[in-house]
Amino acid sequence: METSAVYAYRAQATMKDYPGRSCALFFTPGCNFRCGFCHNSSLFSVEGKYTWEKLGDILVKFKKQWINAATITGGEPTIHPELPETIQFFKKKGFLVKLDTNGSNPNMLETCLPLVDYVAMDIKCAFSRYQEITGYGNVDNLKRSVKMIMEQAKDYEFRTTVIEMYHDDADLVECAKSILGAKRYVLQPFVPHEELPLEELRTKPRTRPSFLHHAAEVIAPYVPSVSIRGE
Repeated sequence: METSAVYAYRAQATMKDYPGRSCALFFTPGCNFRCGFCHNSSLFSVEGKYTWEKLGDILVKFKKQWINAATITGGEPTIHPELPETIQFFKKKGFLVKLDTNGSNPNMLETCLPLVDYVAMDIKCAFSRYQEITGYGNVDNLKRSVKMIMEQAKDYEFRTTVIEMYHDDADLVECAKSILGAKRYVLQPFVPHEELPLEELRTKPRTRPSFLHHAAEVIAPYVPSVSIRGE
């Protein structure tokens, strides 16, 4: 490939995007979902990707800051054919790699799983509501990705951004049952933003801590470890 899968990066390292590590955060362009609550919707239609030389220069800068872990997020990384080569490039530079995915491309995920050190797959909502909430309806692909991650990933988490207007108890139970037996489920709050794609969500309140804890109690019978991040 002439270019990497990466479009942009965060200049400062982050402590939020790789459990237990300070990491560099890299973004891929484009996404095959259209979630109304997406904070990275500006990536939907951008074009252009980093050359290997530019990406290498960026990694050198992070290495000088003693950063040796990277998260590749989006957008949706697995829509890019350059993703496996990009992961390998990070690994050759001495970085642990975490991959964020929506689970829509199990074929690409299968190629990448042996290469990455950690995978985080979003469970947006109950699978029965995916078409309504995300604009994507191939639930079989999502189920394949869940199974593959649980069986093959070196380490992983499933996670849900909890939105009170979407996630009632029945929805939460369906989310939990879709990853039944997974070792780790992370809940995080919805945070309003003036540029969210769905206008009605821009003024909705941040998810209450009490609702996040209630959601964790609802899910607890189905997943051994349920945690809340960023309450």
